[in-house]
Amino acid sequence: MLGYDALSPAHRTPGFTGGLRSAHIQVAKHNETVKQNRAFLNRLIDVTSLLGRQELSFRGHDESSESSNKGNYREFTETLAKYDSVLATQFQSSAVFSGMSNSIQNDLISALSATVSNEIKYEIKAAPFLAWQVDETTDIACRAQLSVIIRYVDSAGKIQERFIGFFYVSGGRDAQSVFGILNENMQGYNFREKLVAQTYDGAAVMASALNGLQAKVKAIAPSAMFVHCYAHRLNLVLSQGAKCFSECRIFFASLSGFATFFSKSTKRSSFLESAGCSRLPRNVPTRWNFTSRIVSTVANNYDALLQTFENIIADKTMDDDTLDCAKGFLMKLEYFEFVFMLYTFEQIFSETDVVYDIVQQRAMDVLYCKKRIESLLAYVKEKRSEGAFQTVYAKAAHLTSDPQTERLRKRRLSQLQDPKERYRNLYMAILDNLSEQIPRRFVNLESMRFLELVNLGKFDEMRQIFPEEAFQSVLKTYGQFFDSGRLRSELQVLYSNQDLQGNRGKLCDFLLFMKDMKLDSAMPQLYKLLSLVGTIGATSAGVERSFSCLKRLKSYTRNTMGQGRLSSLALLAIERTLVKSLEKTPGWYDRVTDHFLLKECRVEFTFK
Repeated sequence: MLGYDALSPAHRTPGFTGGLRSAHIQVAKHNETVKQNRAFLNRLIDVTSLLGRQELSFRGHDESSESSNKGNYREFTETLAKYDSVLATQFQSSAVFSGMSNSIQNDLISALSATVSNEIKYEIKAAPFLAWQVDETTDIACRAQLSVIIRYVDSAGKIQERFIGFFYVSGGRDAQSVFGILNENMQGYNFREKLVAQTYDGAAVMASALNGLQAKVKAIAPSAMFVHCYAHRLNLVLSQGAKCFSECRIFFASLSGFATFFSKSTKRSSFLESAGCSRLPRNVPTRWNFTSRIVSTVANNYDALLQTFENIIADKTMDDDTLDCAKGFLMKLEYFEFVFMLYTFEQIFSETDVVYDIVQQRAMDVLYCKKRIESLLAYVKEKRSEGAFQTVYAKAAHLTSDPQTERLRKRRLSQLQDPKERYRNLYMAILDNLSEQIPRRFVNLESMRFLELVNLGKFDEMRQIFPEEAFQSVLKTYGQFFDSGRLRSELQVLYSNQDLQGNRGKLCDFLLFMKDMKLDSAMPQLYKLLSLVGTIGATSAGVERSFSCLKRLKSYTRNTMGQGRLSSLALLAIERTLVKSLEKTPGWYDRVTDHFLLKECRVEFTFK
């Protein structure tokens, strides 16, 4: 179409000229309106992002103009309008789009979430492998929520764990229903070709090799090896170790009573504080690291607890129930068997707590977790010695009284044997049980023998003798991803050249070293192997962290939140670091606006 300047003077009639100028004016006016609308929308995007990242509520109970609390969203924008002319002008002049309605808030949340999700998909598309962690919990509204985390190595060589969303599964928690939801919502991540590991807890619905979720996923993604969460396995080791003997069950039942006793009364707690004793943590039956905290607290504050119970008994204002309980707990603390069990489990938990924390850490690799489990087993075997027993026995006897000095008639018929020999047998039996449980619970670590190929501490040894069994292990499970001949050659070069080995730190550091030195392109098969090991997760800790976010977002006062809004807000909160980095990119507002425009809108946001 010819422009105005290209027309001959004969064709430039007054009517034509006026119409063309009018069209130009209308386009210019439209574009100016669009510019103002987009500037206004950018402010709303910032407010929505801030509230989402900080896990703050949006709406107020009363959002009328007379209300003193209109909700965080309205209060934030109105406060900003005092200092921002764009917001102030829009609020004063616009009768169509104020951006304050509930539907606009939901659309903005959805647009932000979609933009972040697209970025995650883009990162995963560039990753050679992916693994997922899946677990289920119940929110405050008694709705079952399935949380999904994806783990991968990004293009910068960093191990990432990204939250995908919460999915409603109350309609069916069986393996087939959960699989259907996963299969439907994960299609955009190309998981059939890239999924190399699936990490769940030990529930039959998830872990069953016959008809569980892991079997159904493996049927369509053959390379998806099942990894039973290390933290759950360690939890099972400790719980089974405590339930095998009646003395252990009695000890932990008595121990949980200490925290309950002080939690039921502020007056009792004040006695605890006045004695300088730490607050006793509550017992959580499904989390043995919480039980270990009680053991550690009671052991470290033994004298203060004795003094606390003596003060409670001496207080004349205490009720009968409190006095009775305090007398019972005081007798427990002065009973040899209780103290003996206390310090037996304290030395065990001092090591298991370290391992539990390590396997829960986000950036840890499965190879390092495997090594820590092996070190835990070695520690338990080391403590199964006469010297370690004598140390615990002597400590308990010093704090109470040696049962060997008690008169024979005071002992029960079941305790007529030498008391020290009885406690020696109990001590050894507890450690024997743990030594048996650890290898049995972590038996499938042998199927992950290929992790030895990148064990940085064994490079000198493998330079002498190539780890053929470990090499065949990776080919057996993931051979379709590698050129076996080239992988073998690159591994041999790595083992023989110390300059390529970096500082021999953790796997995540070695990945970054290879990326920084451009070795990922020079040794692609080796880098792919490192990415594979980095992708396989040892725990489902990331999923459980998302449950904490769920509890903060969907609280008692926000229990009617819709499923889409909940999942979107959770994504903004959990991936706040990614959101803040995206906000610094040039096209951030345009990308969010494009998603926002997919919703029905009455205001123009598109330039002509």
